[in-house]
Order: sequence, then structure tokens, then C-alpha cells
Amino acid sequence: MNRKSTRLVALAAVAVVLLGLSSHIRVAYLATLVLVEATTPETDGPMATLRGDPIVEQVSFDVDGKTVVADLYRPAGEGRHPGIALNHGVAVRGKDDPRLVNFADALARAGYVALVPEFTGLSGFRIRTSDVDEVIASFEYLWNSPRVRPDRIGLFGFSYAGGLAVLAAADPRISDRVRFCFLLGAYCDLRSVVTYASTGMYREDGEWAYLEPRHTGKWAFLLNSVDLIGDEGDRELLEEIARAKLEDEDADVSDSVAALGEDARAAYAVMTNRDPERTDALIDALNERTRKYFDELSPRGRMEGLRARLILGHGRDDTSIPYTESVALAAEAPDEAPVHLAVLESFAHVDLKLGGGKGVKGWFGTIAEVGRLFSITYDLMAQGYL
Repeated sequence: MNRKSTRLVALAAVAVVLLGLSSHIRVAYLATLVLVEATTPETDGPMATLRGDPIVEQVSFDVDGKTVVADLYRPAGEGRHPGIALNHGVAVRGKDDPRLVNFADALARAGYVALVPEFTGLSGFRIRTSDVDEVIASFEYLWNSPRVRPDRIGLFGFSYAGGLAVLAAADPRISDRVRFCFLLGAYCDLRSVVTYASTGMYREDGEWAYLEPRHTGKWAFLLNSVDLIGDEGDRELLEEIARAKLEDEDADVSDSVAALGEDARAAYAVMTNRDPERTDALIDALNERTRKYFDELSPRGRMEGLRARLILGHGRDDTSIPYTESVALAAEAPDEAPVHLAVLESFAHVDLKLGGGKGVKGWFGTIAEVGRLFSITYDLMAQGYL
């Protein structure tokens, strides 16, 4: 090779390196903007001035005869962009939850097309297998959009919607097309979630550990499962009990409990149990429909078809779903599904409360936490642009 050819090869190599670095720099820049925006939802971050306003429009699509309404956030202009379906958890405000709206806006400013469907079941404290079909339909909507790159589409899930997103991504209808799942505070096994909600106990490295659970967790779960009880009168009584306890943990519901039939009393017993070793037996004593519900909506044992990258963030002190559920998701993922797990110190379930304490130790703690948050945000942006 002559000198001229050698120089050309060297210049080409330098150009390739610089191009690669520029792509990573761009992703880091966008990740920083999204992270700052996500951590300051009450105010406009720098993204509002540095990136153009997204276009927001209402769209709809049909799933088994039901029309799902969604908000679509997209960058202005033409061309195809990476896509993400944002699935809210059990939240009264559904797709209009301020945290989700803020996140969708930030992602659209960063170049994603973000679809935010309204899951009426989740907003009404009802989680069903049909929700998985709606998540799949959300993915398909983006897949068929002329504004979305079909090779760069992923799913996002808060809380219980995280488990639904995993089940959807592992479904053979879309499993080979979902690029990533970005999940915050997700679950792996509903039995473990109920064990924690009722007793405060969860398995950590094979041993029982305790963290005071949010008292509303078990009653919200009971409210969610009321319609799995066969008798209409029992359903009404259980709903009265759950709503009374959600409003006041000390509410006297003894008369209503005494009037419950066998199936409903078994469901109530699961939620008032205090011994974690008894939970499985109590769930096994439930009616067949309810047992099936626990099995079909638990990703544990149902992830073999997953091919998407799992990006998992979970607060260590989560008092709704213990962080070990995301650890379990990571362990359950098949070899074909790479995993990025960040156990966070600043998350209270899906609410960010950044701050590592006072003094030098606090500053170092905050810096380390920002690093963890940045790592999963960078990974999310990388799925769209690297």
C-alpha cells in the first residue's frame, strides 16, 4: 500500500471513529435533557427552549371490538422516528397522569413518537388479560405508522403496566419486533406482590426481609379482583370493604365480613393474612377464576418468548411493589433478552425524590444516583439512535 492509500485509510478510520463518537454524544445530550425534564416535572426544563414543541393529537384503534383512545406525541416535521408505547399503571387519571404527560412530551422533544393509550381497566383499578391485548395493539399501531421506524419500537410501563408490557413483549404476535421494554417499578409474580402488600415481607437473597408496605396496596388489589367472585352480593360487599379500607385503614367492616360467602371470605383472608409462609396456600384456596388470574398475569414462567432488551429501574424502598420483583424479572429473562437493571435510591414506587442526604456523603450519594438514572435514560435513548 502506497503512502497516499495509507493516508486515505487513516482518514477514513478517523472519520468512522468521529462519526461513532458523535452518535454517542448526541444520545448522551438527549438523555441528559430527558433526565432533567423528568426530574423537574413541575417546571419547564431546558428542553422546552432547546427542542421544538411536539405535535399532540388524539388517535384511536380497535381491539376485539373495543375502541382504545390514545394521545400521540410526535416531533414536528416529516420522516420516520423511533417509537414507544407508554402504558400507565393503576392510576385514576390514566393517560392524563401528569408524570406520564411530562415524560411523553420530553420523549417527543427528543425525537420519539410516543403513544399514550387510555386503559380504562387500569384507571378503574381493574387489571385483566385483555389489557395485554391492548398493549400489543398499541405496539401494532406504532408499527403501522408511516412516521415510525419499525425496527426502533419499544414499550414502557409504570408499576403494574410494567408486567403487562413484559407479557405483551413476550407474546409471539410481536415478540420478534419489540426492540426494548423500559420499565419502572414493575412486577414479576403477583403472588409475591400480594405477599408483600399483606405482610410487608419479601424475599431478598432467599431470606425474608421486611419493609412497611403502603396500607392501600392490599385493598386496591382486592378492589381490582372483586369481579372475579361469582356471587353478585359478595362482589358488592367486597367492594364496600375495599373502598372503606382504602379511605380509612381502621374502618370497622366486621359486619360486612361476617356476611361474606365462602369465595369472597377466601379473597378477604388473603388480604388480611400476616404470615408470608401462608400466602401461597391461601391463594390456592381461591376459586379457579382467581387462581388463573394470578398465573396468567404474572410474567414469571411466561417470558420464554421475550427478545426485547429489558431496561429496569426500581426503587429500593418501594412500598407498593418491592424492588426484588425487578430483580426477579432480570433473572427470568431468557438469554436472548439482554437486561439493564438499576436499583434506585430516589424512587418511591414511580415517584422520583432525588437527594442523597446531607453533607459530603449526601452529595456523593446524589451523584451516584444521578449516574444510575442517567445510565437507564441513556440506554432508552440509545435504543432509538444507536
